[in-house]
Amino acid sequence: MKLSIEFLATEMFLPTKRHRNPRIRCVPAYVDVEIPEVTEEDFPVAMVTHTYQSVCEKAACYEDFERMDSDFRIFSEEYRAYHGQLFKPVRVTHGAAISLILKRGGYIAETLERCVPKHCSWESDEGEFTENSIIVSSSKEEDTRTIRKAADRYLLFNGCAWKACGEPMYYIVTFGLGRNHGGTSMSVTEHYNENISSRCYFNALHRTEAVMYGRSVAERRGDTESVARIGHGAVIDVLMPEMVKRDPQKDHKF
Repeated sequence: MKLSIEFLATEMFLPTKRHRNPRIRCVPAYVDVEIPEVTEEDFPVAMVTHTYQSVCEKAACYEDFERMDSDFRIFSEEYRAYHGQLFKPVRVTHGAAISLILKRGGYIAETLERCVPKHCSWESDEGEFTENSIIVSSSKEEDTRTIRKAADRYLLFNGCAWKACGEPMYYIVTFGLGRNHGGTSMSVTEHYNENISSRCYFNALHRTEAVMYGRSVAERRGDTESVARIGHGAVIDVLMPEMVKRDPQKDHKF
């Protein structure tokens, strides 16, 4: 899918060669980007996560989440692979709640248009610009790179937007003071937290180790109510083992 993204480039200019203090103006600019449209064959399912989510199945906009009922339940999300990168669908969301409805291609264009300003952030000196003016600098090239870099994170599958994402992994987290004040849990995340040690993270192929470690942490803390629950509602099915690349002990410095 080809998109032409409109934005405002910021130019610094001298009204004439006799001037020394640059003026500023914003000028319309465009950049063309290509969003890949993939097929089932090009875009295999690499992993499926099963986690607790607040799901409002038919919500198509923010207002729907306010007036429709949501269920807190186990939800399965596909992660598909394309050129060595994982992608997941862009859903209609509201806070932590998600819908079964996916964003269409127009969402990508709207997102890319927000990458750089569409309105001049300062008072423009456009009136001083003439055919004799000298352009000192322009943000057009940098803005174009910003938009194209953002576009590289999207593709279309069955007419819907999918976005590049991190590799899902397990992590163990504790709450409160222990002895069932708070608790210990095992969850799924795509990102490292700088406040959580690398030993608390496990890649998608090491679920057994994650459960064992989580239970040992819960037992040491005296979180007896958490022990049996460790791992429930946190499952990553791996269909393409070659897409599991994370090594928390090396990747995460803390």
